[in-house]
Amino acid sequence: MIQKNIIAQIGHPILRKKTKEVNTNNLTSIKTKKIIKNLIKVMREVNGAGLAANQIYYDLRICVLEIKNNDRYKHLPVIPLKILINPKIEVLDKNKTFNSYEGCLSVPNIRGIVKRYCNIKVSYFNEIGHYCSENVNNFAAIVYQHEIDHLDGILFTDRVTDNKSLVTYDNFIKYYEEKYRKEVRK
Repeated sequence: MIQKNIIAQIGHPILRKKTKEVNTNNLTSIKTKKIIKNLIKVMREVNGAGLAANQIYYDLRICVLEIKNNDRYKHLPVIPLKILINPKIEVLDKNKTFNSYEGCLSVPNIRGIVKRYCNIKVSYFNEIGHYCSENVNNFAAIVYQHEIDHLDGILFTDRVTDNKSLVTYDNFIKYYEEKYRKEVRK
């Protein structure tokens, strides 16, 4: 069972700081492995699509992502477990964007529309220290951009394009979810 305060909530200063890069000589250290294990455990227990280290009070540039067998994100494509250490995003086409209804474990019960890039390149080290680079497109790109924003001290609420789009999670499900999912499937 997850402790109530295990995830930093909006207002906690750690969420607004740019995280520190992990020393590339320590990518496979016991401390780094412990943080990664903790991130995966918490993300899965709270049914999240991703989690950044600063959300569980570690000031390091590490995040994890995974979407599979997740009822909350069945409208998004499957993303196998990814561990990103020192990730960086390069936008491949600044003119191609889409609107995403986003929420966040650090901003409980709120969703809002965020404009995200459709085509990005993500570079990072994985959990065994290999340098990786991949192009991520369309709705899978939401999760990457959202989690890497956390590592830069940015919450989705900072990127909401219109405050009128902010809704509680229950009202998102009640009034907007079906319409949004139909748009995603187009």
